[in-house]
Amino acid sequence: MDDDSQAAAIFARRIFVDDREEEGIKIQLYRLDSFYVEVFYDGHANEILHYRSFSSLRQLAPYVKL
Repeated sequence: MDDDSQAAAIFARRIFVDDREEEGIKIQLYRLDSFYVEVFYDGHANEILHYRSFSSLRQLAPYVKL
């Protein structure tokens, strides 16, 4: 699936969960059906760098605020 197709799928069925920043990159977390997608965004360049999908709840740890 190319980047445009991935973006279209995310924005069509997404449910925003949370966001965080890491090393100057904004990472937005969305839930899509039974899995999650992180969108890595460079605000200075105004571009999406890449996507990462996962289904393991353990990978939600960076979003848990204690």
